[in-house]
Amino acid sequence: MVRQNKVCKPLCRIYQRLIGVVVVTLMLLPIGLVQAAEDDGSVSFAGDYRIVDPESGEVSPPVLHISPYQKGEEQNLTESQLKKRAWVAEDIETKEKVFFDRMDEQDSEVAAGLKAHGWECAVSSHLLMCGGKAGVKPFDGEDFTSQTGWLLIVLHQGPVELIKCNTESCEAQSEEQTPKNDDNIL
Repeated sequence: MVRQNKVCKPLCRIYQRLIGVVVVTLMLLPIGLVQAAEDDGSVSFAGDYRIVDPESGEVSPPVLHISPYQKGEEQNLTESQLKKRAWVAEDIETKEKVFFDRMDEQDSEVAAGLKAHGWECAVSSHLLMCGGKAGVKPFDGEDFTSQTGWLLIVLHQGPVELIKCNTESCEAQSEEQTPKNDDNIL
């Protein structure tokens, strides 16, 4: 009986530690999945957005909700498509969804140019969602400066300035995200 206790106690301690590690890992797993969706955590698109009218400078109520992509939101995707998926944008009124991917090798030249200016984008078939530093020209050769640091670019039409809502409320704008009505060329 004494011999079993000497062997059992170390094994029980190891087993208890292993169970503790598994429990902590399971609790932190969802956090890791969200961080992976944030593309290395440099720019997080997650949140609600309002659109700035390019001509009048008026700001809409919240119209767009962006969240990290969750596996299973779409069917019939290949593994390579799933690896690229990063964000889901949902129109708050119509509930229509658009899925955004991380930029890949095909976009490497554009992505490198954006990173050089402190910007990152996610792409869909006809949209780019970009985030970066306010007051900076995100694209080489373009005469457009973002006032808020958030852009939704409709391909072949140009950028739309967005304001990302604060965590407290979408109604209270922060001073730094209030657009200045400059003569930006879109």
